[in-house]
Amino acid sequence: MLDYIKTYFTKGNTFYGLEIYQIEGTTQFRLLQVIKKKGELVIMDSQSFGELEMLPSLAKVSVPIYLIYNTDSVITKHAISNFEDRAAVEQVFPGLNFENFFYQISKLKDLPCISVVKKQDVENYLVQLKKMKFNVGGFSLGPCSLSIIVDYLDSDFIFTNTDKLVLNGLSDTNLSISKKNSSVSTYNINGLSVKNTEIMAFSGVLSFLTSNTMRASNFSNVGRNLQSEFVNSRTFGILLRSSLGFILLLLLSNFLLFNFYFDRVQLSKENLAFKNENKKNLTIVRNRVNEKEKKVDAVLSLSNSRTSFYLDKLGASLPKSILLTELLYQPLTKPIQESKPIQLDENRILVMGTSISSEDFSSWITLLETIEWITSVETMDYDYKNKNTSNFKIKISVAEF
Repeated sequence: MLDYIKTYFTKGNTFYGLEIYQIEGTTQFRLLQVIKKKGELVIMDSQSFGELEMLPSLAKVSVPIYLIYNTDSVITKHAISNFEDRAAVEQVFPGLNFENFFYQISKLKDLPCISVVKKQDVENYLVQLKKMKFNVGGFSLGPCSLSIIVDYLDSDFIFTNTDKLVLNGLSDTNLSISKKNSSVSTYNINGLSVKNTEIMAFSGVLSFLTSNTMRASNFSNVGRNLQSEFVNSRTFGILLRSSLGFILLLLLSNFLLFNFYFDRVQLSKENLAFKNENKKNLTIVRNRVNEKEKKVDAVLSLSNSRTSFYLDKLGASLPKSILLTELLYQPLTKPIQESKPIQLDENRILVMGTSISSEDFSSWITLLETIEWITSVETMDYDYKNKNTSNFKIKISVAEF
């Protein structure tokens, strides 16, 4: 798991191999896209084009590119001595100016070969790629990168975009490189099918992933600097994106949390305002009820006192021949109806009863009309119940106190 995280941070999971080669003096480019899935490499895309300016439309600048420089300006020879490193190069290429040339030494099935090229040729492409914002993770010369896959090939013949390599380990001189014919071949490399047109770019991707140390060169510092620049750029990019993502996530969480509590606070304020309004309305209603209760109590108290007063006076004025059956003080003018105010016939008294003497009834009515607090007496009904008894109903208007 730690190795996977380290590889992801330093190299990623998508890679490009870019081979620069020449056919009949015309420079061509082969771009191979390889993705690492579940620990296995998968070829996702392969493009061939004739102008380097087309690269930005075919590749992502965030993905590392391993460069295979395999033009006609690269000279590759078989090393026939036991010398190593620079001494071997001087033996094969005597008088070579190491200030102006890159060299690379590799072994193809134990057969050593040396490739040399002018520094300026490679550096021109490195500068162009850098101007295009691409990250070059390293580069290799001629067929040297094939050293990483040659042991997985069953054939002693390797066809590339430009050459035919003949490998035979029976003697130290059985390495030959010649211009290839037009045949197309497919190689099985550890279960992955790779076309001969893609084999150089694919070996470059493997070189980048494995940081192959099987090859000696005088540009190892350049390769390390290129890889270090890419690792730093990628790590910075990942950390920057992660930081921005974390900050955005933090801001989003803060916003959601703030929004949640803001809604809760607003709801609490609304509930509090609603409760305060209800409390205020309840207080107003309660005050109204208390006021009305006071008025009702006052009215009832006054009514009771008046009723007692009127009963006392009316009772004292009654002759023995008259019997009161009902007395209503301020009777209703209309029956009580829901949601409508109660209407009273104020300052009125309805008196009902029976009389056994019409003369006494008339005298009583006359007496009532003389009482100072009575303003009028109206006989509303007088019916004979039988020969000796009559029912009556009178309305007495009284003065306001």
